Amino acid sequence: MIALVFAGLVAVLMASATYLILQRHAVRMVLGLGLFTHAVNLLLFGTSVSHRGLPPIIADKAAFNGDISQFVDPLPQALILTAIVISFGIVAFLIALLHRRNSLEAIGESCTDRRNDPFAKQAPATLEREEEDYEWLEDVVLLKQLDKPKGRR
Repeated sequence: MIALVFAGLVAVLMASATYLILQRHAVRMVLGLGLFTHAVNLLLFGTSVSHRGLPPIIADKAAFNGDISQFVDPLPQALILTAIVISFGIVAFLIALLHRRNSLEAIGESCTDRRNDPFAKQAPATLEREEEDYEWLEDVVLLKQLDKPKGRR
């Protein structure tokens, strides 16, 4: 029962994070990224086996002849700790990029052409059509039609 509640919590966190990341506001994107990393950390924690046991610390390895199955696996906690550090670094880098972009924008300089800026205030009105993509798609469709028997066209 607790596993279902845990899975539901992770699903709600991931859905909320996805909603926030898809917004065009920079603060919401940063919050969504943080929420998503927390959801992934909870997912890692939920997939690990949680049972009581001994800490995997052996004072004298040469004299130890006990059963190592009584020890708790430290790998999920180590993965989560590493993921927390990496996500903190990514969020800090993202905030630094946003600050740089805003400071350049404040003095009137533009470092990009802003065509594919995910932090733009508004989505572009129309997508630019690239002829190469359509030519490839037409070739694929034509080849599939040529491979089909004549009665199925």
